[in-house]
Amino acid sequence: MLQPPAHAAKHTALLDAAAQEFNARGLAGASIGRIARAMGLTRAAVYYYVKDREDLAVQCYRRTCEIMAADLAAAQSAPGRGLDRLVVFLRNALDPTRTPPAVLSELDYLDGRKHAFLVEAHARNVETLRALVRGGIADGSIRACDDEIIAQTLIGTITWIPISVSWVEATDEAYRARSVDTLTDFIVNGQAADPDYVFEPRVSIAEFFAKPPSAFDRRGAVDAKIEQLLMTASAMFNRRGIDGTSLDEITAELGATKGTLYHYLENKTDLVVRCYKRSFALTERFADAAEAHGRNGLERGLIGLYLNTQAHASGLSPLTLMVGSGALPANTRREVTRRARALQRRFEGFGRQGLAQGFYREFDFGTAAQLGAGAFEWLPKWFSAGDPRASGALASEIVTLFIKGLRAR
Repeated sequence: MLQPPAHAAKHTALLDAAAQEFNARGLAGASIGRIARAMGLTRAAVYYYVKDREDLAVQCYRRTCEIMAADLAAAQSAPGRGLDRLVVFLRNALDPTRTPPAVLSELDYLDGRKHAFLVEAHARNVETLRALVRGGIADGSIRACDDEIIAQTLIGTITWIPISVSWVEATDEAYRARSVDTLTDFIVNGQAADPDYVFEPRVSIAEFFAKPPSAFDRRGAVDAKIEQLLMTASAMFNRRGIDGTSLDEITAELGATKGTLYHYLENKTDLVVRCYKRSFALTERFADAAEAHGRNGLERGLIGLYLNTQAHASGLSPLTLMVGSGALPANTRREVTRRARALQRRFEGFGRQGLAQGFYREFDFGTAAQLGAGAFEWLPKWFSAGDPRASGALASEIVTLFIKGLRAR
């Protein structure tokens, strides 16, 4: 039965408000009361539309899948060639007048049929987007590429841009509108002034793995155990979501007991905080390596992108910033925000260096600095370190996208 217009509008507004709450605080950290207050409702009024918080999460996730499916259908029926249709999809998906939908980052928090239904719905959307890319390759508008890597990279970037407002400096009301133009230009044409620029990474991700301690180094042995714990927990949080991963599951993956874990940590919040700090320490080292090894601004930016991509492909697993940061302790959130913005400034600086040197095209570097983050922050949701493309093909495809875009030349 169709809902009356007023009821349907209120229901949609509820899902919009809930999506923002879930994106900011994660599913477990979200508050029905906070959502109700944001809408000027009582908690009891919210339960007129949903059974409980899990039902609200399922409805939000389902709506996310439905919105993407509608955007893809509109792109499929649009005039033009494959690349034209892909641009239609990107512009619709990033429409700055929309409230950003819930990010599908914690599907594993849900069990049974609900989980299976949403996984299948998302998989259909991914396959439709891959088919758009393949159609462009077939009609000659899109260059030869790995359609799965490209489709997932686009989904990651679409997902990241609305969330990045929490981390990016100087995000005025026009930020999301600028993001649409920057992203579509970048996807079509790439960032390099010379689309045939040949990239050489000049640094290996292997250099960033902790070295095994010597036999009699007790402090080193403890540090190695903590690093293994943080790396394992980060990988599981990235894949399943922080709320979708229990301490029991982490200790089982490590082959340890929960008592052993508490020997090193106070609680799960302490674990998450330490995973975030490890992530930023790694990303800052990647920026240092980019600055040291890159011969120009473009190469420095690409080295950073390459290392961040390889970090997830290799199993080094920095914790991503996708959702849930609003539930962090206030002092940790301030530190995370400060370090995220410092990294943004560094990579913007590489871009301006490259532009002055003639290696970059002219575009909005403040917005473009976030595009790479979308590419690698989404990787743990779909890519496995056991994939044969992990050794280099994945990073090469993403770097090539940033250099030359998708337009066939």
